[in-house]
Amino acid sequence: MSERNALALILPRVEKPGRYVGGEWNEIRKNPARVRTKVALAFPDVYEIGMSYLGQKILYALLNKDRDLLAERVFAPWPDFERELRSAGIPLTSLENGIPLREFDIIGFSLLYELNYSNALTILDLGGIPLLSADRAEADPLVIAGGPAAFNPEPVADIFDLVFLGDGEEGFPEIVRAAADMRRRRVPRRTILRELARIDGVYVPSLYHPEAVEGSPLVVPRPDGDAPAVVRKRLLRDFARSFFPEKIVVPSLRVVFDRVAIEAARGCPQNCRFCQASSLYFPHRPKDPAFIHKTVLRSLRQTGYEDASLSALSIGDHPHLEETVRCLMNELSREKISLSLSSLRPGKLSRDLVENILKVRKTGFTLVPEAGTERLRAVINKKLDGREIRDALTFAFEGGWKLVKLYFMVGLPTETEEDLAGIVDLVRGSLELGRTILGSYPRIHVSLSSFIPKPHTPFQWVGMDDEALLVDKQAYVRSELRRHKSVEFKAHAVPTSVLEAVFSRGDRRLGRVLLEAWKRGARFDGWDDKLDTAAWKDAFAVEGVDFRDYLNPLPREAALPWDHLDSGLRKSHLARELDLALSGEPSPSCLERACGECGGCDTRAWKKPPRPVKIGPLPGPAAPAGEPGDETLRYRAVYSKRGKARYLSHIDLIHVVQRSFRRAGIEVRKTEGFHPKMDLSYGPALPLGMEALREVLEFRSARRLEEAEFLARVNKSLPPGIRFSSFERVDAGSPSLYNAMERLVYSLDWKSEAVGPAWNAKALKLALDRFKDSTAGAAAVEFRVSGRRLFLELPPTTSRGLRAQDVVQAVFGIEDPMFLIRRDDIVFKSAGPEIDRTSCNRGAA
Repeated sequence: MSERNALALILPRVEKPGRYVGGEWNEIRKNPARVRTKVALAFPDVYEIGMSYLGQKILYALLNKDRDLLAERVFAPWPDFERELRSAGIPLTSLENGIPLREFDIIGFSLLYELNYSNALTILDLGGIPLLSADRAEADPLVIAGGPAAFNPEPVADIFDLVFLGDGEEGFPEIVRAAADMRRRRVPRRTILRELARIDGVYVPSLYHPEAVEGSPLVVPRPDGDAPAVVRKRLLRDFARSFFPEKIVVPSLRVVFDRVAIEAARGCPQNCRFCQASSLYFPHRPKDPAFIHKTVLRSLRQTGYEDASLSALSIGDHPHLEETVRCLMNELSREKISLSLSSLRPGKLSRDLVENILKVRKTGFTLVPEAGTERLRAVINKKLDGREIRDALTFAFEGGWKLVKLYFMVGLPTETEEDLAGIVDLVRGSLELGRTILGSYPRIHVSLSSFIPKPHTPFQWVGMDDEALLVDKQAYVRSELRRHKSVEFKAHAVPTSVLEAVFSRGDRRLGRVLLEAWKRGARFDGWDDKLDTAAWKDAFAVEGVDFRDYLNPLPREAALPWDHLDSGLRKSHLARELDLALSGEPSPSCLERACGECGGCDTRAWKKPPRPVKIGPLPGPAAPAGEPGDETLRYRAVYSKRGKARYLSHIDLIHVVQRSFRRAGIEVRKTEGFHPKMDLSYGPALPLGMEALREVLEFRSARRLEEAEFLARVNKSLPPGIRFSSFERVDAGSPSLYNAMERLVYSLDWKSEAVGPAWNAKALKLALDRFKDSTAGAAAVEFRVSGRRLFLELPPTTSRGLRAQDVVQAVFGIEDPMFLIRRDDIVFKSAGPEIDRTSCNRGAA
């Protein structure tokens, strides 16, 4: 049995099976037999998070531009799916072609977060790939890591064959081509790694040995032979017009950031001292505004998304932000497409900017003060004073926002009780300000996390607060805010933060701990409800490693496990910033001083004066279907939902259909209010896993649409498994879709092995009679047998709430029959537009 067929047998038994089947719009599926190199892009978390990550979108499109390369996606399986794979002996495969991981040439992991390490082990193990680099044979794939967590890879140094530092689109394709060429020439694996270590940004851990160094509490890697003493990150200098995909994969499931997201800038000039991202993605490089404008509009047309966002660590520092937003919203507002901005600092808000964003809908208002007092914000170099916070909140409440999100940290260096009280005071002040302006208390969502000292930041030397102290600090803020009913408080779990801190500043000794914890069941450690603290506690004890060694302050003169990995900021510069922090002094941002004044980096002359904005018009989208009508018209369409589409929930189906209509140019009347959406009506929701031959939906449009054009346009714009078969205009005065329905027709193959081996016509009749005699509400169910198929007809709603799956479970004793049942038809009352009842026999074999 093929992996694909075997997979189909276990999917009915797992939560959210749609995570594992692929088949999304814009998915790139190549013939594996026609490429020379196969690359798996592995994301060590669930599909919903991985599909929101811009880095994977960029590499997926960039690598697949090469006709000789195939790049496919793989995500960490949720524990229930992992159990099923192991039980059935099925290897983990890629989404696109279902290729087992061991058959790829290269596995490239995106390490965004230290607590994803255990998931990386799960992916390798289920893929049939040895967990340790030293154990891999010549035919095994090369296992590569990149991303923010790769800037201290020592805890996972024994797992990855090589680590890439820096901008992936700059170096990863070069690594893939060089490795593929040497593998084709059958160059020994060890030699391949030595050659790849010559590429800028490549760190090969096996070419270094860990060493205990005097004065350092941590073990430090030292190079062997001619391995580079320092590995410098790869930097994409011409970022302004660098590649960014327009034709991105559109997930069929709802994901965390389900929209067109464009990276408007890379890096951040603000230099907050706790922020690792500003160091790793340094320097700040804005995207060309014309490029942003073109990419957003083209991507929206090719995806059907109804939302777009401009993403950056500090979007407000883009030199042409207001003009870019204005030009975008001039076009997006006509199509009721919203635009949101990430990480907009209060000082960068202007009335024109906010009014443009609000042309379609309010997209949420977030402030990130981080600390409760201006003193502590000066320590962390967060350039945000009380006046700016109050002005931003006033702006939000006057603009009609009734929900504001505030983000803080506890455990910051030099923090005092007054700083914690400052958080409470700031939230209370926000409530009172909102009440004054709105007339009632606004809703305030407060998020509280624990400070974690990160490598390559000025705070890399400081210690982390004791776990018990952090718990007490969170409890104080929670108790003080509990009396306010309009405040929703959420704190990040302290044990999770502690484990992250340990691995953030870890060394190679932690590799043994990670393996032991994984063997004891550690999975998805970044998820509060999945962190197995007992497994980790036992793993540290078994390996004789004290996790507190990684939480204590580190001597400034000590060698550190990540010193040989150059982020671009000098260690002496970080030390100077720490001195300023401890003195409570802020320092200017990169935009406020000349490079010569700072001398903190090796990327001089990267700052260029902004060029004049030249955002030209783009050709408009294709003309919508149909001709303008004199009135709003009502339409009814029939479609099927089969194959991979059966794994879509009803809410996911709604989004798939809406995006398909947008791509097809089908104009649908929008709902009213702050969040306008397509106004569509659907038949009864189909249970997850059940196929359907004839589902129905209705919508209204101001355009005269014909069946042939509608079917041609929509069916070209749908992912596999959904297909429209008929389309008609409905009289505006006809009963609603729900009131027009009379019966729902279901069927199943009662002779299939999945139903059971002992069934014959006599046994089936006895079972049906027994069901009718013993089940409340059974009189509403009609049965009919035609060959191998048993048909069930039920009213749209029964008095007892009896469903088709309940009937099948009662008759056949099948625990979870959803994947065996098919909905064949929706029968309408004779007074309404009728669908041929004989359709239930179509495709019955």
